[in-house]
Amino acid sequence: MQKSLQTFQFKENETIASIGASSGVWEIWFASQVDNLTFYIQDIDEQNCNQEEIDYGVQYYEKLLKKTIVGTFIPVIGTERTTNLPQNTFDKVLIINSLHEFSHPKLILQDIMRILKRDAKLFIEEVMAVSVGEIHEGCGRRLFTKDELSELLTQVGYEVIEAFPKNGNNVYVFKCCLSKYLV
Repeated sequence: MQKSLQTFQFKENETIASIGASSGVWEIWFASQVDNLTFYIQDIDEQNCNQEEIDYGVQYYEKLLKKTIVGTFIPVIGTERTTNLPQNTFDKVLIINSLHEFSHPKLILQDIMRILKRDAKLFIEEVMAVSVGEIHEGCGRRLFTKDELSELLTQVGYEVIEAFPKNGNNVYVFKCCLSKYLV
């Protein structure tokens, strides 16, 4: 999580959407490290993405870290085709190890364009397939190769600012912005 925190470079008072975030465990931890962040915790699973689960996570980290977390967490239920997040709102959008699970990744990436502020960044942290057709051992879904994900992002209208390995487990971070032709 520390490496992701360094990568995302959160600043106080930012508004961040995390797509496919379940109950917001990572996001709550990020907010324990940087005050006054507003996280929209988005998922399609109402059993995990709800205020009760998020509040439980906040209480857990406050007890573990022995400090009050100063942040705001807003659960949002999306669909397989749309995030249901407010337009032109976010400084950063995160997709952490979940893009490969989306039924319609292209549609979600297109919808994210609608919710980003003009100079905002999209961060995608994903395990990359070594070869085409490789399956994620945890969920059984097909992984993207680095080239496939780069091509998809460009096709949708993002500019990949950088794509770099996060660690030795073939996890990559793609840092993107809206293509200058769309802004």
